[in-house]
Amino acid sequence: MKHKFFALAAMIFMAVFGTNAQENMNKTEIEIPHISDFPVGEPNTGYAKYFSGRSWLAPMTFDKKLNVPVSNVTFEPGCRNNWHKHSVGQILIAVGGVGYYQERGKEAVKILPGDVIEIPADVEHWHGAAPDSWFQHLAISPDPQNNKSTWLEQVSDEEYNKLRINGSMASLKQTDPDIYEIFTNFTGNEVPSSTTIDARTRYMAILATLLGCQGVDEYKAVLPDALNAGLSPVEIKEIEYQAIAYCGMGRIRPFLDATNLVFRAQGIKLPLESQTTTNADNRLQKGNQTQVDIFGEGMKNFWENAPDERKKINRWLADNCFGDYYTRRGLDLRQRELITFCFLAGQGGCEPQLTGHAAGNMRMGNDAGFLTEIICQCVPYIGYPRSLNALSCIKNAAEAQRK
Repeated sequence: MKHKFFALAAMIFMAVFGTNAQENMNKTEIEIPHISDFPVGEPNTGYAKYFSGRSWLAPMTFDKKLNVPVSNVTFEPGCRNNWHKHSVGQILIAVGGVGYYQERGKEAVKILPGDVIEIPADVEHWHGAAPDSWFQHLAISPDPQNNKSTWLEQVSDEEYNKLRINGSMASLKQTDPDIYEIFTNFTGNEVPSSTTIDARTRYMAILATLLGCQGVDEYKAVLPDALNAGLSPVEIKEIEYQAIAYCGMGRIRPFLDATNLVFRAQGIKLPLESQTTTNADNRLQKGNQTQVDIFGEGMKNFWENAPDERKKINRWLADNCFGDYYTRRGLDLRQRELITFCFLAGQGGCEPQLTGHAAGNMRMGNDAGFLTEIICQCVPYIGYPRSLNALSCIKNAAEAQRK
């Protein structure tokens, strides 16, 4: 297999055959984004049994005298074809989105627009979209009269999930193998084997920490594993929604978009059922009560006694942060305090708030030992300085609680 950047070839094909994919959107039952200037074509029903997920096919050459069939294939996120082989071989030119190509017995290779994959004769392989991206490639089949395609078994979820488990690390095995080995061994073996925290809680903390530190690429890689560990779509969405109060929409929007792509790739219908429990009339009252439930009676109507320069924000903390978010269904208060602790630990520079929410966690039943274990599981994603700062905040909160 030869894998190389060859943008010129794709540009030539675009110049000759290019049309706007939007022209074909009305022919499908799903909204397909603009992936490239090549047409989407029709649903790929003729080969649907050889694909996991939905695909579309647009023939690009019609003159049989040329004897070089070219088609544009569109894959929805997560879609891939079965293992298969071609008796003469095949050429793929990626033209839009992010995809993967894998030969039997070798690591999968990420393919981007302009990349050319030359597939030798009778080599078993598969290709398709990344878990979180639409993908298009041109498929060129030389000598069609003699080029027999042999379709084999599906690419198993276990095989495909390796792309998700390694996430952005998958390509690093090719370019930075030392880092790949160090990081995957640390996160896949040493760190998880050091704790008794259940997988659901562990992934809840990791997702929240990645939101805090803005690790969107690793978040996309970890998200399918969090689903496999038992976190529900509602729980994952609630983690993201609450992060808006602590990180701001400017930093959380990319995570919402990434999650929607992964959910759609896994067939999770959006939007999810609303988890709202408050309205304009009671959000302040319920938010204030939530503050009291977590931090104690000293928080009752706390916003009313704030200095003038902070009164507005303190009211918003009550009605928006705790009234709009903490009162939602999907997570209980103990879980909500845990993810808030992780948002703040991941951000860094929020040590006073981190100490306060460490104390809130302890009141909710997440003791110092538990929080310490949570930070240990998040070390690979936020590094040692922020992790050590978080441990100091846990210690300070525990000491204050004992006084």
